[in-house]
Formats: sequence, structure tokens, C-alpha cells
Amino acid sequence: TTADSTWPDKSDNANNASKNGSPTVVTNAQNGLSVMQYSGDDGDYHSFTQMTDIRTVFWVLKRTGSDTNNRFLLGDNSGNIYHFHANGTKMYHGTHAHANVKNGTTRLNGTVVDGQATDQPTSLSIISLKTTGNVTANNFSRDRTQSGRNWKGDLGELIIFNTALEDSQIAEIEGYLAH
Repeated sequence: TTADSTWPDKSDNANNASKNGSPTVVTNAQNGLSVMQYSGDDGDYHSFTQMTDIRTVFWVLKRTGSDTNNRFLLGDNSGNIYHFHANGTKMYHGTHAHANVKNGTTRLNGTVVDGQATDQPTSLSIISLKTTGNVTANNFSRDRTQSGRNWKGDLGELIIFNTALEDSQIAEIEGYLAH
């Protein structure tokens, strides 16, 4: 609901996210709730303390625009880390994304999909990912310092766990996010 400079982490881990650039809040975007809108500009993203033990992630988001730039679902600008490497409009790159992401279980609106063959959604959707091992990220969403690789679209929710949730837990959270 806010475009303040900091989003407080709701866990006890103090992984607060800091706003970079000018992402904006769009109120009443879906079911009376707000979304954060990212322009795709190189400076528009949210950063947080690097997490090296990411195991389950939920996004409520949509991709906008007709370009085919790589838009990572999570990024890292602290070096040569690109665990969530996209491939044009596809969620993950078949070569460059981390094996723990590619071999994990990706669901789109509750249905298991192949993230290497599935486009990022262009209508507000729920994506979940249970990785096969730890992966790293520190932002939504910017690819290191690569120009033109920032998220362009809306983000309604981002939830990151450092544990591999059970399928029943994932389904429960997806159900909650759908309402």
C-alpha cells in the first residue's frame, strides 16, 4: 500500500526491502488490493540483504510490455549470481538459471509448469517455486548491472521462505493469495 523507501520484513529476520528508483503503487488494482508497478527502467527495483538459502518463493505478478528482454523473477546485483536467469519471456533460462531453480517445482496458478518453457504471465497470476536446494538473491528484480534487465510489470506479493515447504503448504498459501 505504500511507495515508502523501505518495506519492512514481516518475519523476524529483518530482510527489509529498500526502494530504488521510482516504482509506484497502483491502488485497487486487484480485488481491492494494491500492486507495485515497475517501469522496467534500470533503476527501478527493490533490494534486500542477500539471501543464500532461498527454498520456496511466491510471487503475485504480471509482466507488461511487448519487449522480450530478460526479466528475472528475483535478481542479485552483488556479482556473478543469476540463479533466477530468465530467457526472454520465459521464467527461467535452460542454461544460465541455477539447477536448483530449473529442477525445482514451478506452479502457475496452482498448476505445475516447466519454467523453462512457460512465459511469465501477462495477467496478474500466482507463481510458486520450490527449489531443489539453496539459491541466492538480493532484489526484485534487477539482473546484476545489466541494462534492460529490470522487471516491467506489476508485483502484488513476494514471499520468500528459507525452507522447502510441503506441497500441501504451498497449495494452502496459493489458495490464500488467490482470494
